[in-house]
Amino acid sequence: MNLKRIITSLILVFALGIQFSCEDDDQLNIIEGLDFVIATLNEEGTETGVLPQTAIPDGRIVYTVDFGNPNDTEDVFQTSGPLVIYDYPLETATYTITVTASLTGKEDVTITKDHTVVFVPAPDPGPGNGGGGGNTPTGIVGTWKLAPESGAFGVGPAQDDVSWFSSSADDVATRACLFDDEYVFNADGTFQNVLGADTWLEGWQGQDPEGCGAPVFPHDGSSSATYSFDGSSLTLTGTGAFMGLAKVNNDGELSDPSLAVDSITYIAELTENDTRLELDIQFGDIGFWKFKFVKQVEEAPIVGTWKLAPESGAFGVGPAQDDVSWFSSSSDDVATRACLFDDEYVFNADGTFQNILGADTWLEGWQGQDPEGCGAPVFPHDGSNAATYSFDGSSLTLSGTGAFMGLAKVNNAGELSDPSLAVDSITYIAELTENNTRLELDIQFGDIGYWKFKFVKQ
Repeated sequence: MNLKRIITSLILVFALGIQFSCEDDDQLNIIEGLDFVIATLNEEGTETGVLPQTAIPDGRIVYTVDFGNPNDTEDVFQTSGPLVIYDYPLETATYTITVTASLTGKEDVTITKDHTVVFVPAPDPGPGNGGGGGNTPTGIVGTWKLAPESGAFGVGPAQDDVSWFSSSADDVATRACLFDDEYVFNADGTFQNVLGADTWLEGWQGQDPEGCGAPVFPHDGSSSATYSFDGSSLTLTGTGAFMGLAKVNNDGELSDPSLAVDSITYIAELTENDTRLELDIQFGDIGFWKFKFVKQVEEAPIVGTWKLAPESGAFGVGPAQDDVSWFSSSSDDVATRACLFDDEYVFNADGTFQNILGADTWLEGWQGQDPEGCGAPVFPHDGSNAATYSFDGSSLTLSGTGAFMGLAKVNNAGELSDPSLAVDSITYIAELTENNTRLELDIQFGDIGYWKFKFVKQ
């Protein structure tokens, strides 16, 4: 949407009207042909402009524009022609805009038009690969499930008081058809209840005794729904849309599916880097329900534990990338260097990285081992320092003194001659293959050549 073009066009419409304002005096006092143009002025859909006009423009006419928000006493403006602008709430809703034209000595003229605000939330930053596990806050956008823990939902006489009932750890299994339900907040402002073949049903839905069963309309996710979220409150709009338990709404608890409400508003709080969502809702004047959700975060494909591939050519070196003509490990090395091939390289979902070397690993002369062979890991290449990683699909960076893949001596500047010279960061050229179960890394070490390492996911 070119907002500048829209505004320019509206001003042009107004300007064209002005040039006809010098009509006969008999016509100047006549209010006829009242109309107005509505324009959406921002990408989110909430900033709205109204430009009133009449068939015979008159600079003496005062236009009163009421944007029709019943919850705002400051949504009425007056103008003699210029565009008036109003910001609607951050939600999808339909409003009736009223324009009244007034001229001294003449009767007012009023017309109305319905205007639907389609709220599109600004895109949240996606679960970036920085830190590997995507630890950039992503807001409410994404897929959520009830937290698989005791106290995932409960009810009591006051907010945060679940003394009347609180779900147990056993409920995660006994009510598995409820705990696997998905609550999906899309970036375009739409909302979905994705319940699958079954969900938890109660007596008011015809299930006696309560238990798992096919979702019951309209709480089955088949109706269209939208949402608005401002950081402290969450509103679902759409008959049958809900979070946690379908019966709970602001007026009370449903006694029949046919009484489903069109909108529900929850008190909302995002915590733990936007991966946990707590909702509270006062249901009528009875009490408060509480629900706890966790975001379903898709793991980066590199997340997991890796080892050197137990095969010939698992690591090698040469003058160019993919050229290991200077040295290439053999199939015999899998056994003779078993203390190297059993080393683990662990990429955690939270973006942390670990070298887990066990009691021994392969040591070389620069680490004080002569001749080279198996020995106790040498600091700082022993996995004792904290480290993180970032992976973007084609490059892998380890950050943390002593963190490495394959051989500890290899880094972007060259090869170490002493453990005390360990670098703080190493970047590899990376490629995942075979359904993300194989990882090949290449690294140019100084201006000498390239090392290649091949790993398999455990």
